[in-house]
Order: sequence, then C-alpha cells, then structure tokens
Amino acid sequence: MSALLGGLAPGPFQEMQRYPLPKDKFLSCGAWAACVVNNGGNNPNETQVHRDVKESQYGYSCIVSCGDFQGGALVLHDLGYTLEMVPGDLVLFPDSLLHHSNEAAQGTRKSLVAFTQENVFDYWHREFGLVLKRKLAKEKRIQKEKANKRKNKTKI
Repeated sequence: MSALLGGLAPGPFQEMQRYPLPKDKFLSCGAWAACVVNNGGNNPNETQVHRDVKESQYGYSCIVSCGDFQGGALVLHDLGYTLEMVPGDLVLFPDSLLHHSNEAAQGTRKSLVAFTQENVFDYWHREFGLVLKRKLAKEKRIQKEKANKRKNKTKI
C-alpha cells in the first residue's frame, strides 16, 4: 500500500516520511499514518454517506476489500462513480474531500484501510515547523485580497 501511495501520490508519500515520530512511536503502516481493519461492528457490509473529516485534507486513504462477499460497491458520490469491488481490490482516494459509502454486501465483507490522519501533520507542525501547502496558499490568497482592497481604495 505504501508503494501505491508513492507511485500515485508522491507528494503525500514524501510528506508522510519527511519527519520522524517521537522515539517511542513508529509508522507501523509504512508511509501511512495508521491503518484499521474493519472486521465487524457498525455493519461493515453497508455504510452511510460520509467524509472522513479527521483525515489529512489533501491526503488519501487506501482501501483493500477482503472477505467472502458479493456486492458492496464503493460509491464516490461527489464524482458520481460506483466502483464494483471484489475481494482483493484496492482503491486510493481522498476520503476527507469526497462523500463516500459502500452499498450492501452479501456475505462477509471486511476491509483494511490505511490513511493519512491530520493529527500526524499537526504533530509535525508543532515539533518541526511543518507548514502545509494549503496554509501557504491561504496566506497568499489573503495577502492578495488585502492588496486588491488597498488598490481599490486608492482608486476612489
């Protein structure tokens, strides 16, 4: 899964490996901040429409479906895509930006989800002064808006 992230999204892949964790912590999921195995509870065979808002805003999640099931398509609502999944399929997508769910599955649907959680970036920001690209872009946009307001005031 780390190789997939590195090949398809080199920016987040590099960011997830740039800074160390505390001495007693390690990235047990390679380039990913963490991973979870969905193995029952909360009806893993069908989920409601949601976004994973605690994930890194410009990060990704990687889902590997497993088990003995049929159905259970992944629906990416904002894109209008329905991805029919079979055991062993792997999908990489920005789960904090896209509303998604999975349809009902027959049988036992399980999944492994690796993700880039925002609090890892928050830690790196506090410890190493990491500045996320989106924050730089926001600062530039605010400065540009202020300059435009000053420019418009001088024209009056």
